[in-house]
Amino acid sequence: MNISLSARQTWPLKPAILITTLLSGFMFSLYGQSEFLLQANDLWQILIAPDSNNIKQQIILSLRLPRSLVACLIGFNLGIAGLLMQGLTRNPLASPTLFAINSGAACLMALNSIGFIFFSGLPSEVATFLGALLGGGLVFLLGGGLRSNNNILRLILAGIAINGLLTSLTRAALIIADDKAYSILHWLSGSLSEVDWQSWSQLWPVSLVALLLAFSCSRGLNLNALGEQTAASLGINVTWLRIRVCLAVLLLTSISVTLAGPIVFIGLIAPHLARALFHNNHFVLLPASGLLGAALVCWSDLLSRTIVPGAETPVGIVTALIGTPFFIYLVLKGKL
Repeated sequence: MNISLSARQTWPLKPAILITTLLSGFMFSLYGQSEFLLQANDLWQILIAPDSNNIKQQIILSLRLPRSLVACLIGFNLGIAGLLMQGLTRNPLASPTLFAINSGAACLMALNSIGFIFFSGLPSEVATFLGALLGGGLVFLLGGGLRSNNNILRLILAGIAINGLLTSLTRAALIIADDKAYSILHWLSGSLSEVDWQSWSQLWPVSLVALLLAFSCSRGLNLNALGEQTAASLGINVTWLRIRVCLAVLLLTSISVTLAGPIVFIGLIAPHLARALFHNNHFVLLPASGLLGAALVCWSDLLSRTIVPGAETPVGIVTALIGTPFFIYLVLKGKL
């Protein structure tokens, strides 16, 4: 009884620490690593004495604030998307990166950028959505990801094969692009350097719809963890659950890739950390995975401005440097 009571008393510390980590990262990202020597006091001055002629305040409001908001929401999206995929397939390896959703979105975005005949003139949001659908759909089709008792190894092999194909097509687009190759390559690395308030206005409406759809799947995912037959016997329409989850994942991933490029490993790391902290209830796991993803991208973006003084490392490279050893750790610990 004492142990149980102690656990209940310490549980509220976990979300408090999580929210504090995110908020501190958000605050630091607003003024950290700036050539104009921004300080925390500049944030306070915006609240108590706003001045449209103050260059520091204008930098924070017009450049740093939209970038930090976009970083947090993209991280939130990718954390949720990874958890949805893992919950649907009951596969701990499932993520937008490993299941070719990111590479599919990036491939069609690159083909669209060079004016490839079949995709010329498509809005970038449509191109990335179709690419995410293509990549994820092929992996799920070849790997049997939507079948009951899906084979994890088969899904992994299908993901490796489709990722390789789409990556090769993306590289071919870079060769053809020539003068546009650098900007495409920079985008493919996952970068937040060019986001602004317009990016935020494109991101939040699609994200809101997708997140509402994702949270509506919480009960179904809890029951799906017991097995599809059990979920169906308890009143869950498994086919409709699959459709909603897949649509939410595609929307969350495609809009995020459109604005920042493929930021890898967030969809793998955040759900595992959330489960370590909050166990297996998707009503709690979904917001926890989102907050962890937001914190990871926010802190990674801050770190990307720190690694090379006077320059900026794409945030996707930073998340890859964090995610690769984390993935190896999971394998060595037998978590996968």
